[in-house]
Amino acid sequence: MAATLALSAGCGASAASDGQGSAIFEPCHDSFIVAVWSRTARAATIEIAGAPTIRMRIIDEHGHAVVSGLAPATAYDVVITPDRGAPTRHAVRTAPDPRDPRPVRIAVSADLDPQPAFESDLFDQIVAADPDVFVTLGDLPYTDDGPVATTVAAYRQRHGLLRAAPYLRPWLESMALCAIYDDHEFANDWDAAKAAAQPDRLAAALQVWDEFFPLAAAPSGDVRYRNFRYGGNAECFVLDCRRFRSANAAPDTAGKTMLGATQKAWLLAALAASTAPFKLIFTTVPLDFGLGVDHWAGFTTERDEIFAAIRGLPGVVFVSGDQHYFAAYEHAYGIREFQVGPLRRGIGATGPDAPGVRFRHFDYNFGVLDVTPDALTVRGIGPGGVELYREALSAAELTPG
Repeated sequence: MAATLALSAGCGASAASDGQGSAIFEPCHDSFIVAVWSRTARAATIEIAGAPTIRMRIIDEHGHAVVSGLAPATAYDVVITPDRGAPTRHAVRTAPDPRDPRPVRIAVSADLDPQPAFESDLFDQIVAADPDVFVTLGDLPYTDDGPVATTVAAYRQRHGLLRAAPYLRPWLESMALCAIYDDHEFANDWDAAKAAAQPDRLAAALQVWDEFFPLAAAPSGDVRYRNFRYGGNAECFVLDCRRFRSANAAPDTAGKTMLGATQKAWLLAALAASTAPFKLIFTTVPLDFGLGVDHWAGFTTERDEIFAAIRGLPGVVFVSGDQHYFAAYEHAYGIREFQVGPLRRGIGATGPDAPGVRFRHFDYNFGVLDVTPDALTVRGIGPGGVELYREALSAAELTPG
C-alpha cells in the first residue's frame, strides 16, 4: 500500500505546560491527519502497518502530518513515537468510499472543560459506543476563563493542557475527529462586534486553533466550514457560526447574518448538489428554543431563508451544541434538529417551551448518529451509558415541507 505525506508545523512562542498529546483528524476514504503536541519533543515518527515510516517535525510544541494513499473503510493502528517521551497508539478507521452503502456511526458533542468539577464517565461511554468518527461542535477547550488567554503562547498552553489530559487519551486514541470552533476558543458569545474590538486576540485564537485542529487543506481566507461525504449514505456539512456573523445585537433584518453571504451560498448549493440520502448539517449553535440571542433565534430572517430554500430536499437534519443539554426539536416545514452536549461543563438552563420542543434532558451527553441506506437513527447517551433518547427517521421523514 502506498502512502504520501504533506507536512506542516507552526511557529511562535513556546508554551509553558508539561505533557504531550496526539490526535487524528479529518478521516477521508483515503487519508487522515496525525497531530502531535509535546512540550519537550522536536520530532516524532509515525508508523502505520503497510506504509512507510513517517518522520514529523514538532516546532513550538506542535506539528501535523497528512497521511494519504490509504484504503477506504479500513482500520489502522497508528504508533506515534516522539524523540522525547513515551509512544502512543491510535486506532482509526478511514471513511467508506462515497459509493459504499455500508452503515456508519457518527458521534457528536460539544463543550469540554478539564476542571475536575465536571468529571464523569462520559468519555468511557464514547469509547464504548465505538463510532467511526467523532464530530466536535466547539468550546474545546475553554480559553476565556481562569485565566483568560489573549496571546499565542497562552492559547497554546490552554490547548496543550487539554490535549495532554490523561482522561482524554482513551477517547483521542480510539477514533478520529472532525472539529469546528464555537465561542469559548476566543471569547464568550463572540460576534462581529467582539471580533472588531479585539483583532489581535482573535488572530491569536484562530492561529492556535488551526495548529491544534488541522484541516486537510490549510485555511484560506478564514474558511474553515466544509462538507465531506462519509460513505454512501451520509454527507456532512460543518458550519462556521462565528467568523462571519453580524453583531448579535443588530436588528434581525435581511442584512443580519450568521453565516455571511459566501458561506450561505456555499451551503445551499452544496446541499442541492448532494446525492447522499442523508444530509447532516452541523451548526455550533441551535436553530431556536435556546436562551438569549447568541444562536439562530437572533438571526431568524436568515434562518427562515435557509429553511425555505431547503424545502423538498430529502434527508436533511441539523445537529447543534452550545446550550449544554440534550434536546430534540421540530421547526418550520417539519425540519428536525438534535442538540447535544456538554461533554464536560456545567449543565445549561432550560430555554423557552414551545410546540417544537419534543424532548429535553439535562446531563452530560453525546449524540450517536447511525446511518444506513434506509434510516438515520439518533440516540442521546449520558453517563453510565444510559440511553436518553432514540428516534429512527427515514429520508422521506426528513424532507422539509
